Amino acid sequence: MSLSDSLLRRVDQLQGKAHYFVASIALMGTLLVGSSLIAWQSSEEQQRLAIAYTQTLRVLRAANEVKIATLDTVRGERGFLLTGEPSELEPYVAGRRQLAQSLDELDRYTTGRDEQDAINTLRHEAGAFLMSVDEIVRIAKDGRIEEARDAVGHSGVRGGIEAIDRIAENILQNERSRLYDLRSHVERVTRTLLRFFYLMSFAGLCLLVLAVLSAVALRRSFARERSYQDELRKRAETDDLTGVANRREILAYLDKRIAEARRLGTPLSFAMFDIDNFKRVNDTYGHAVGDEAIRHVVGHAQGATRINDRIGRMGGEEFGVVLPKSSEDNAYVVCERMLGRLRANPFAAGEGLHLMVTISTGIASLTDEDDAASLIERADKALYEAKRCGRDQVKTAA
Repeated sequence: MSLSDSLLRRVDQLQGKAHYFVASIALMGTLLVGSSLIAWQSSEEQQRLAIAYTQTLRVLRAANEVKIATLDTVRGERGFLLTGEPSELEPYVAGRRQLAQSLDELDRYTTGRDEQDAINTLRHEAGAFLMSVDEIVRIAKDGRIEEARDAVGHSGVRGGIEAIDRIAENILQNERSRLYDLRSHVERVTRTLLRFFYLMSFAGLCLLVLAVLSAVALRRSFARERSYQDELRKRAETDDLTGVANRREILAYLDKRIAEARRLGTPLSFAMFDIDNFKRVNDTYGHAVGDEAIRHVVGHAQGATRINDRIGRMGGEEFGVVLPKSSEDNAYVVCERMLGRLRANPFAAGEGLHLMVTISTGIASLTDEDDAASLIERADKALYEAKRCGRDQVKTAA
């Protein structure tokens, strides 16, 4: 598989994981919107139920107060008949007033047709009852106590009380039934909302786990992608055979270091070395041994350079060395060290076969007139001077 195909495959995999992550976030957003709508609807339903519940309780209270007010009215009337004391009429007056207020409250809080019919009937019975009681009280106030007492037995007071009590009790029963229905409805709504809440919580948890897993997978994919890109960049910048910088990278590094030397006013040198008689090694022992010879030379050359020095393959068996902050003398010491390491470590070309592989090196130090091209040209001329003078030596540019 080519590098481009591998890169495209990795990009597709990364996009797939990104799609999972985006889908998880989108689903969580949809779930959040849905939860908000359900919460709003449930809030509206709860508010409606709360209003109906409160209204039903008010009707229950008003119906009870109708019964109590009726009894208070009769109690005041009978107390006045028995004692003749005007103070005994206070329950009568208060009960009469409370009865009117309670009937008005029932009118205000009942909305159904059946309830309104019952309230109208109750109001009619209450009116007849009050007329009977008022007549008895009027007779008693005129001093005709015995006549008032006789009127009690013949009036419709008792029947009025029973009718009011019966109608009020029917209203109470209907409202209690309605209250029970409301409670049942509230419980059903609450159970439904709880089930939905648990379902949404579980779904949200699953989506959260999916989003976290997608994020972790995406992060790992990004890390692998960065590593892969670093590897691609390294392969684009390095020589496959030796692992040192390739020609493009070493030239870019040289330009960077020249600019730094100009800015800081520090010295810089560039060296070029070439493997002596390399064609003979290739022709005699084959290209595989030749490749190993190149690796052997580069390995010892790297061992002789400093941490900021950088070696790059210029082409074939020719290499360049950028030596930042190095004068010509310092560069000469480094290059002699390279030659010394190669002399001390012959190349093992095969079992029992060791070859003395040497290099010729040319050095050029940066001058005010130099650019990268002229610096390389001067180092190259010094290299060929070293070869002309017998190889395995270092020469400096004029």
